[in-house]
Amino acid sequence: MADPVETPRRNLTRAVAPAVAAAVLAALGALFLVSRNGGEQTAQTDPALRDCILEQTDAIGGPIDLLDSNGARVTQADFAGQPAVVYFGFTHCPDVCPTTMYTLAQALAQPNGYDVQPVLITVDPARDTPAVMAAYVHTDGYPSGLVGLSGSEAQIEAAKRAFRVYAAKAPIPGAAADVYNVDHSSFLYVMDGQWRTRAVVPTMRRSDPSNPTSPMVATPPETIAACIAAGLERS
Repeated sequence: MADPVETPRRNLTRAVAPAVAAAVLAALGALFLVSRNGGEQTAQTDPALRDCILEQTDAIGGPIDLLDSNGARVTQADFAGQPAVVYFGFTHCPDVCPTTMYTLAQALAQPNGYDVQPVLITVDPARDTPAVMAAYVHTDGYPSGLVGLSGSEAQIEAAKRAFRVYAAKAPIPGAAADVYNVDHSSFLYVMDGQWRTRAVVPTMRRSDPSNPTSPMVATPPETIAACIAAGLERS
């Protein structure tokens, strides 16, 4: 991990407005879990922030003790003074994780946005070694400067608990033991320069919010940008 990043450049002048098993995420209140079979919609007074959770976020997040792509130790102190957007995923993820990374890159490229550090924490440390993460974060179309973090099973479990992340190995029928999927919750966590969670945004939503059986689609980059802005404006 490089030296702690510089003090953030705040240049936002206005707010610009995915498959897991069902599980209860304690302390998340209105947050919903994206799933193969469905999800629930949160409500916001501002339609532009319909998918952004800005309340009761203090109980989400906490210290981390992980490894960067060089195998060096990384804690929350390495991000002191720099807002960050954290996502929990894995490199073998077939669709939701790549879609989220591409969309986040577009969100961070929105004009007049905050300068934030994108962070990807694996939920599959058995396969996602630091070396694997080092290559993955440079995927074309992913956020510039994306930091990939891995660690031991215990280290990843601790980070998941802190952020109330659901993740479970999902064996593929007929496949070898080392070929599997990982069902997981899919949220972007907006962290301020003191590593406090200021906003949370689901990365997938119903194409028709009024129809609970409508297809799931990626949360638009404009919505993600708006959520980042709204969260950091609270700092």
